Amino acid sequence: MSLDYKITLRIPFETEKQAIIARETLSPDPILKGTEMSVSYSADKSVLVCQFAGVSDRVIRVAVSNVIDNIKTIIECMDEFDGKKEFLFEES
Repeated sequence: MSLDYKITLRIPFETEKQAIIARETLSPDPILKGTEMSVSYSADKSVLVCQFAGVSDRVIRVAVSNVIDNIKTIIECMDEFDGKKEFLFEES
């Protein structure tokens, strides 16, 4: 199957570090139908770049929707934990 349908999302973050955290958080998620879809993530300074390619517009729409939901969760976690003085874990 040919991956003829393509779209690129550019999601701005406040900092480059946040864009990299989002990229690293999304990257391990496997594509369920790898023959019908491909997704790649990169960070361009403070912008998360998500590139989708799929066999149909429907496949792309479902993938984009799922990634946007995941990005929403990532942003909520950053808002909740980034910069807080009280924390449970320390970096060693």
